[in-house]
Amino acid sequence: MKFENIQQVQERWDNKEVLQFEERDPCYTWLFPLALGEFSPEAIWLPVTLPKLTENLTLYIHIPFCRFICSMCPFTHEPLNHKDLDAYVEALCKEIRFYGSNLLNIKARPVSSLYFGGGTASSLSIQQLEKILLELRQWFNFDSGCQITLECHPRTVDKKYLVNARQLGINRVSFGIQSFEQEFIDSLKLHQQVEQSKQILTDALSVGFNTVAMDLMFRYAGQNVEALEREIETALAIGVQGISTYALDPEIRELRATAKQQKPVSTEGEMYYYLHDRLHAEGFVHVAQPDYARPGHENQQLRDLWGAPQAENLSFGAGAFSESFNGATWANVHDSELYVNLIDDGKVPILMGQTHSWDDAVARYPALGVRCLEFALTPFEEKFGVKFDELYRLELSILVNKGWVELEENRLRITRQGKFFIDNISKTFFNLRNRGKSQLWGVQLEKLKPHKVWSQRELIDSVEKKYSLVESNK
Repeated sequence: MKFENIQQVQERWDNKEVLQFEERDPCYTWLFPLALGEFSPEAIWLPVTLPKLTENLTLYIHIPFCRFICSMCPFTHEPLNHKDLDAYVEALCKEIRFYGSNLLNIKARPVSSLYFGGGTASSLSIQQLEKILLELRQWFNFDSGCQITLECHPRTVDKKYLVNARQLGINRVSFGIQSFEQEFIDSLKLHQQVEQSKQILTDALSVGFNTVAMDLMFRYAGQNVEALEREIETALAIGVQGISTYALDPEIRELRATAKQQKPVSTEGEMYYYLHDRLHAEGFVHVAQPDYARPGHENQQLRDLWGAPQAENLSFGAGAFSESFNGATWANVHDSELYVNLIDDGKVPILMGQTHSWDDAVARYPALGVRCLEFALTPFEEKFGVKFDELYRLELSILVNKGWVELEENRLRITRQGKFFIDNISKTFFNLRNRGKSQLWGVQLEKLKPHKVWSQRELIDSVEKKYSLVESNK
């Protein structure tokens, strides 16, 4: 559903999102907490009592423009217009500058990963990409091993573009290949050309990136395990070092005709475990659900965003979600024209958000942590002052008895059986105010406007005044 106002987002409730253990939950849990609504951006600056899990930062840049519009994409996207993209990049740099120049001691915190996503991040020209990177490097402290990823549509780049991107410091590229079978590409009216996709992956591997990764979608209408085997054989023969595998979910993307032609969930399970076992046999690490990589080529941003204890995240651009920064999660407006106009008027482009309660912070650790398939319990106990296995005694009893998780050596691990039910497991740890709430997707939020728009100057003045009161009352 598309939301008409922020109140609808805040009050949304869906019985299908309630925790159950009878069948695999199709939800893709990428964001937590979920009770976003009216939000004061003062929370980004004011002192909080929640523990800081790590000093690391991860950064995300959203580029919503696409030369090719894909029917199955649920993220914020719109047709590419080069004039609009120029204005957008200028606004993006201004937003980066606003936070970089006003967040206290932000340069003391190492940035471990930066991700350019979309939309189509490779819609950026090399000059625009360089401009954004220069702005980011002026204000943030990039760790010497920082992983910098650029998402690419295979038909928007050539080898020269990739060489230039590598020279700018991009060290990981990820291509939206989706399939090496043209019939499946055409069935969703996608625009990839299989032979060109193979060639651009080969070109990228020759350029010298640390990692070349790709998306591979499965459970197309009529697809079976044998067809999926051919896809994996092709990817392995090319030599990609990372593969993100995910099942086509027609409900999120409103592809009802496709849903009617898909094989049952049991076949999805067969496909899932074929991928899992084959990639493990080939030496890939299961980084997170749904990412696999050769050792040393893991997707660092997924580990930063999801892996417990999680890093704090700052995100920039239309439709960007900043996660758990200073105890708050917030989303920018999703319409790029509105985003640019707000920035150019000296306004803050925040649409909505949520200041985390103690319960939100506690629940977030395992709710997202399980997506990386294991995590240590000791940091949880050190940060929150309570033993994990005592706080979640009932939940763990259920999950262990189902054979989905195991506890050993003070770690929680997802079993092979449990991996297919990762979103059921994640929801087991949701706290009360986040239960029954669906994940949020850009296409649902693209026309929403904030109820209150803060000017940048007004916000900083208010924060300075409140911060002075806090300090004087200590």
